[in-house]
Amino acid sequence: MAQSSLVGSILERKPAAKPSAPSVHSQATTKTGFPAAQHRSQSAFARARRDAQKTGGERSREVPVVQSSSSLNLPVSERKPASSPGSADSWREQMEEENLRQVQSMTEEEREQERVEILEKFGPNVAEVLRKARAAREGKREDSGSEKQEVGATPSPPSSPSRPRIGERTRSYNSILRPSSPPPTSASSSRPPSRAERKIRFADVTPGDIHVYESAPPSPRRKALALPSPSDSDGPTVSLGVWRGSTPKTLPREAVTPGGPADDVKVDSLEEGTPEDIRRRFFPTAPAHDPSLEWIQSAPEQELEVEAEATVRFDLTGTPIPAHISSKLPTHLGLHHHAEGSHAGYTLEDIFLLSRSTVPAQRASMLGLLAKIAHKLARTSADSKRGIPELAGQELPLRKRMLATGVEAMAERASVGARAIELLWECIVWWDEGVLSLDGVELRDLDLGISTAEGVLSTLPLDYMLPQIANTLAVGDLPPQTLVQLLEILHRLAQHSNANATTIVSIKGLIANTIQRFLLTPIPPTADTPLPNPFALKFLRTVASSSRENASALVDPADSLLRFVITLPPSSPFDPTLATILLSETLQLYTMLGSYGMYAHVATTAQEHFMQLNRYVLSSECQSQPLRRAWLRLLETWTICAHDPHRTTPSHEILWSQVVGWGWIDDVLAVRERISEKDEELWPFVWNAAAAFLEGARINGLRNGEEERSAVLVAVKDSFANGLERRVVDAALKDAHDLLSKLSLGIRQAIIPADIPILQRLGRHANTLAGAIRLLLACTPRSTPEPLPEPPFLLPFADISSLCAAITNHPLWSGLYTPESIPYAHVLCRPLSTLLACYLQLSQNMPGVSPDLWMAQAFAILSRLFPGDEELAQRTAVAIAETITEDFLRSRGWAIPEVIWQRGGLNIIIPFLKHSLRAKPESRVGPTWMTPQSISLASTQRLPPLSALTPNERRDQSLPLMRDWLFSPLDHLLRSGESEVFKNLPSSWDASEAEVVRATLLLVRVSQEVLKFHQLHSFLMTREEAAFGCMKVFMLEHGQQQSDSQEEVFRDSIVERFMTDLLAPFSASASAKTLKTPPPSMHTSDSIDTVAKRFLGSAVPFYQWYTDFVGLYDSISFAHPLFARLLLPPLSMRYPVDYRKYLWADFNHVMRTIRVPPEAVITGSIAEFLWPVETDAEVIGAYLRALVKGPLDGFVRLVAVHHIACRVWPDLGSDGQEKAQKLLRAVVDQGGHQVIREIVLYRQNREGIIMLPPACFEQQGEWRSSRLEFAGKCGTEVRERLKNLLESE
Repeated sequence: MAQSSLVGSILERKPAAKPSAPSVHSQATTKTGFPAAQHRSQSAFARARRDAQKTGGERSREVPVVQSSSSLNLPVSERKPASSPGSADSWREQMEEENLRQVQSMTEEEREQERVEILEKFGPNVAEVLRKARAAREGKREDSGSEKQEVGATPSPPSSPSRPRIGERTRSYNSILRPSSPPPTSASSSRPPSRAERKIRFADVTPGDIHVYESAPPSPRRKALALPSPSDSDGPTVSLGVWRGSTPKTLPREAVTPGGPADDVKVDSLEEGTPEDIRRRFFPTAPAHDPSLEWIQSAPEQELEVEAEATVRFDLTGTPIPAHISSKLPTHLGLHHHAEGSHAGYTLEDIFLLSRSTVPAQRASMLGLLAKIAHKLARTSADSKRGIPELAGQELPLRKRMLATGVEAMAERASVGARAIELLWECIVWWDEGVLSLDGVELRDLDLGISTAEGVLSTLPLDYMLPQIANTLAVGDLPPQTLVQLLEILHRLAQHSNANATTIVSIKGLIANTIQRFLLTPIPPTADTPLPNPFALKFLRTVASSSRENASALVDPADSLLRFVITLPPSSPFDPTLATILLSETLQLYTMLGSYGMYAHVATTAQEHFMQLNRYVLSSECQSQPLRRAWLRLLETWTICAHDPHRTTPSHEILWSQVVGWGWIDDVLAVRERISEKDEELWPFVWNAAAAFLEGARINGLRNGEEERSAVLVAVKDSFANGLERRVVDAALKDAHDLLSKLSLGIRQAIIPADIPILQRLGRHANTLAGAIRLLLACTPRSTPEPLPEPPFLLPFADISSLCAAITNHPLWSGLYTPESIPYAHVLCRPLSTLLACYLQLSQNMPGVSPDLWMAQAFAILSRLFPGDEELAQRTAVAIAETITEDFLRSRGWAIPEVIWQRGGLNIIIPFLKHSLRAKPESRVGPTWMTPQSISLASTQRLPPLSALTPNERRDQSLPLMRDWLFSPLDHLLRSGESEVFKNLPSSWDASEAEVVRATLLLVRVSQEVLKFHQLHSFLMTREEAAFGCMKVFMLEHGQQQSDSQEEVFRDSIVERFMTDLLAPFSASASAKTLKTPPPSMHTSDSIDTVAKRFLGSAVPFYQWYTDFVGLYDSISFAHPLFARLLLPPLSMRYPVDYRKYLWADFNHVMRTIRVPPEAVITGSIAEFLWPVETDAEVIGAYLRALVKGPLDGFVRLVAVHHIACRVWPDLGSDGQEKAQKLLRAVVDQGGHQVIREIVLYRQNREGIIMLPPACFEQQGEWRSSRLEFAGKCGTEVRERLKNLLESE
C-alpha cells in the first residue's frame, strides 16, 4: 500500500469565480472620503483569514491526485488544444493567412525586391531566425496541448520499467533521491511562463552505475566520477549511474556555421542539455561560437592538470607528493581541502594560510603538518634521503616563516597551542639536535649558514615568547610532552648566546616556574604526579655557565636542590637510575656555581650529607661513573676555592683547613682502587682533583706542602712507573696517535661533521694525558719554572713530546677558521689546547730542554691557545722576555748593542705584552682548569662563537694569537693617547719611544730565528706581516711635530738595523724562486691589506693608511731607502689599481726618489709586478710621464718599461691596434734616446725566469723584424728612427 506523503505539494489553485471588474467597496466609504484606518494589531495572515471568512471561500485541504503524462491514452489529435478566438495563437494564424494571400498576389519582381529589402534591413540570417522562431512556437503549442489533457486521464502501464514516474516511489532510491513535488494539476495555473516551461528529468540509472564511498564524502571541488571502482575492502557502496564522460557533444564547427548544412538540423534532433541545444533554444540569434556564451560549454574532459609552476605539495605526514601522483589521488584522503587547484596535497602557501584559520581543529592540524615538514627540512642539507631535497637552499627562509607562525599561535590553548609549541621545538631544538649535549660555547654562529646576516634565533621576539612560556609553565594545562618541549626550547635558547640566557633569567617567574614544574615535584611521587626531570638541572647549568650575574641569580634556588643530595639513590623515593642522574646533575650545577667562587658554603652547611655522599661514591653500591666524575669535579672546584678564601663570592666561603679536615685527598686516592684501565674518562678527574689539592698545599701547607706531596707520591709513583696508571697513559698515547693520523687523512681544509667523533675521542685522550702531566707538575716542590734534577714520577716524555709536536703542527688549526668548518669546532679542539699548555709547562721543567727549544715551543703553542688561557699566556710571555738576556744571545753568537741591556733589555715591554694578552673584563672566559684568579675574575664559562675569533679582524678577544702579535708594543705607541698601559705604568718606568721599538724588534727577530732554527716554519711571520710591522715604526712620526730629524725613531741606527735584518728573508735576493714566472695564482699568505685589519679594524681601510704612509714619505723621508722599499709591496698587480694610481699618478714626483734595486724589493715573486699587463690608461700614462721626466732608476724603471713595452709590441701581448700605435708614437716623440732604446729593445719571458736589466735589453731574435714592421704602421718617420736600433746586432 502506497504511503501518503507527509508534506504535500504546494499548488496554485484556480480562483473560485471569475474576477469581476473593480468596484468601490461600501465599507471603504467614510464621512471624510478617506479609507477607514486599520490597526496593525493583527498580522497580515489574520486579516487574510478574516477576509476569506467574509467571502465564504474555503481552501481545499485534499492533495490532488497527480498522474504521469505518459499514462494518458489519448490520440494526438484529441490532445491538440483548440485556440480560443481571443488567444494569441488565433491572432497569429489570422496574420499568417493574410500575409500568405498578400504574397501570392505579388509578382516575382515584387517578391525579389521585398526579399532584398529584408536582407538589407535584418541581415542574411533572418531566414534562419524566423525558421527557429516558428519551430519553437510549434513545439510550445504541442507541449501546452499535452499538459492540458493530463488531468482526468486514465493511467496506463509504463513503457519502460527502469524509468521512475513522478509520484511513484522506488525502494532502491529512498536513501539517495529526494522526493519530488508533483506537477500542477491544471494547465491554467498562474505559474509564470518561464517556470511553466521547465521540466524535471532523471537519467536512466541502474544500481551498478556510479559509486560513492560511505564515510568519505568527496570534496566540493572534486567530482565523484574520478573515484576508482570500489573494491571489497571499501565496504558497502551505492550506485548512482554510469559515467559517460564530459566530452562536449556539440556538432563540429564546420557543421554549425550559419547558413551551412547544419541549419537544417532541428532543435528536437539535438541531445537535450548540450551546449548547442541550449544555444538554439535560448539564444537563437547568437553565432555558434560566440565568446560570450563560453559559460554554457561543458567542462573539458578530466585530464592531468598541469600547475603553472612546480610547487611542492605535502600529504598530512609532511611527505612531499610527486607531481605525477598529486593529480591522481582520490579525494577521500583529505588532501584536496586547500584553496586552489585540483591537485592532491597542500603547498607551503596553503599550509601557512590555513595555519591562521579561525577553526581551531584546522589550525592545529596545519601547525602539526608544519612541524612534520620542519622535522624533515632540518635534515635536507645533511642527508637528502631524510630531508626534502625539493626545498634545498630554502631552509633558512622557511625556518624563519615557521618560527613566526609558531610564535603567533603559541599563546593559544589546547591543541592549537600544543601544536604551535611542537613547531617551535622542531625549528629551534630538533633543527640542531647534534648540539643538545654541547657545553662550553655560545652557538650564535650555528644558524647563520652561509650568510653573515643576523641569525634566525637572534631575531626571535623573546620579550613576547618568554613571558608566554613562564605563564604556560605556571598553569601547566598542556600535555607533559609539550611542557618538556618548552623546557628544551629554553635550553636551546640559553645555548644560543649569553645575551639570551640573561634575558631568560630576567623574565619574572620563568626560572622559578621551571624549577617548580620540573624539579620540585611531590615526594613521595604517586601515579598521578610527574617525576622530576634531570634536563631541567642541565638547563640551569647552561644558564649559570653563561655569565657570573646569571649564576648569582641561581644561588638562592640552589638550596631547594639539596633534596636530591640528602636522599641518596638507594633510599630515594624515585627510581635508582633517575635518582642517580638527578644527584649527578645537581653536583654539576654546584660545580658550575663554584667556578665563580659561589655557593661553596654548602659544603659546610650540608657537611653531614656530603660525607654520606662520599661514603656512597666509594662503596660498591655506586656503579655510576658519571656520578663519580661529577663528585670528583666538585671536590676539585671546592678545593680551588679554598686556595685563597678571599677570592670566593662572598669571601671565606670555604677554608683550607676544612678541606684538610674533611680528608678529601684520601677519598680521591681511594677512588683509584675502585676503577680499572677501562675507565679512562674517570682517571683525569682523579688526577685533577689530587693535583688541585697539592697546588693548594703548596700555598697553604707546611713547608710548601711537602708532607702532602710525599703522601700522594707514595700512592701513585709505582703505578705510573709500571702499574695501572702507566697502562692508562700508554693506551691514551697510542689511541691519540692513531686518531690524529685518521684526522689527517679525513680533513679537507676544514673541520666537517664527519670529523666530530674523531675529535671527541681525541679530546678524551688529551684530557687523560693533560691530567697526568698536571699531577706531575703539582708534585714538584717549586712552582717556579726551573729544570728538575729528576721528575717526581715517570711518564713517557718522548712519546708525549712527539704527540704534542704532531698536534701543534696539524692542519686542523688552519682549517678551524674556514667558512666550511662547523661553527663550534673550537670547543672540540680545546682539550688539545689544554694538553699543549700542560706540555709547555712540563717542557720548561724538564732537564735536557734548552732555553731556545722551549722558546720555540712557546711561540708555537701560544698560537694554539683559546680564550680562557690568558693567565698562562701572560706567564709564558713574561718567561720568554726574561729568557732573552745578553748572555743568552751572546752564547749563540748574536751581537746585540750594549745600550739595550743598559736600559733594561726586554723588561721594558713586558707591561705591553701582558696587556695585549689580557681579556677585557666583560669577556673573560674561565679556563678549563679553574684557578684562584679565574674564580674571582671570570665573567663567563663559555667560549665565544667562532666568528668572534676570526684571525684577520680587530677582536675583543686577545686569544688565539696571530704570528705578528709580538708587534703589539708598537700598537700601544701608535695609540698612546687611549692605551690603558700608559695609564697604569709604574712610576719607575722611564723608557723612550725608541727604546720600546728596539726591544720590540729584538723580540721579533729572536722569535723568527729560534722558530727557523727548530724548523717550525709554519709559525714564522709572513712577508706581509713583517712589512706591515715595519710600516708601524715609520708611522710613529705621523702627526708628530719634531724640529730635528734625528729624533725620528726610524732613523735610529739600531732600529734601522733590526728592521733591515727582519726584512732580509723577504727580499727578492733571498731566494731564486722570486725570479720565476708566471706568478703564483694562489697565495698561501694573507695580503697586506688583510693583515692590516688586525690593527686598523674594518672601519679604516688599508688604502687610507697607505695614503698617509705615502704622504709621510714625501714630507720627511729624504729618500730613506728602507722607507722607499716599504712603498712598493702594494704596487703589485695582485692589489687594486688604486694604489698604483695614487703613487704613480698623484705622487709622480716621488718616483724619482725611489732607487730600490730589483733584488731589494720586498716580494716573493718579481713577476707579481709585471704580470698581468697593466690595462689602466691613467697608470700607463703615469709610467710614460715618469720615464720621460726622469730620472727613474732601479726596480720602478723596470716596471714602467715593462708595462709600456707590453702595451706596444704584439710579441709581448699587445693587440697592435690604434692605441698601441699612438703609444709608440708618444714614446718616440717625447722620450729620450735611452727611454726609446729600452722600450724598443725590451724583451721578457712569459714563462720561466725573469730577465733583469741589462739582460732584458740585449736579446736577439726574429722579433726585431716584426717590431720594425709594426713601427712602419705608425709612420715612415717612426720606422726610420727605430730602424737602426732594431737592425743592429
